[in-house]
Amino acid sequence: MSNGSNESGKPQLIMVHPDLNKLIELKLPEPYKIRRESEPSDCKAWERIITESFKKKFSYSLMTDSKFYRPERVLFVTNENNVPIATAASWDTDVFPADCAVLHMVGVLPEYAGHHLGLHASLAAMKQARKEGFARMVLRTDDFRIPAIKIYLRLGFLPAIIHENQIRRWKIVLTNINREDLMDTLPSTYDGTTIKTL
Repeated sequence: MSNGSNESGKPQLIMVHPDLNKLIELKLPEPYKIRRESEPSDCKAWERIITESFKKKFSYSLMTDSKFYRPERVLFVTNENNVPIATAASWDTDVFPADCAVLHMVGVLPEYAGHHLGLHASLAAMKQARKEGFARMVLRTDDFRIPAIKIYLRLGFLPAIIHENQIRRWKIVLTNINREDLMDTLPSTYDGTTIKTL
């Protein structure tokens, strides 16, 4: 993880969910369903969802080539035809503490935006992490991903700091989304240690 001093959105923002035993309760509306990766066509469906979400070409080998890949860690929201339309993964990493899972590669097909499917996919990934025995979860995001940050806050994630420029950046983000109430969760200065909330 880079700790460079670039002010243009680097390093990525980090958020932490401190307790996976305290997850919000949500009911997925009909006709949508949650399932894990299980169909041969899921790889291509994932590629389409993530490529369209990030406006950049992705291959499913990004997932399968990782030592942390397990099919049950890749969650989908499917439509009435069992076709994946949103995804999120519960991942692992060598970067964060052993009890900390990672919310990874969240995306929704643009034509299904506005139905809170990213929220439901992320929650499913959080439940998978809890099922595997993880106590907490982290994620990486960008300053401009305001809709995603709102979802993560609703899910119980809070800002964490890994670089001195992120205090200022988080203050801007929280002001832009009218969540100044979370300013008190930010340190006044960054002392150069790793993630302060971990």
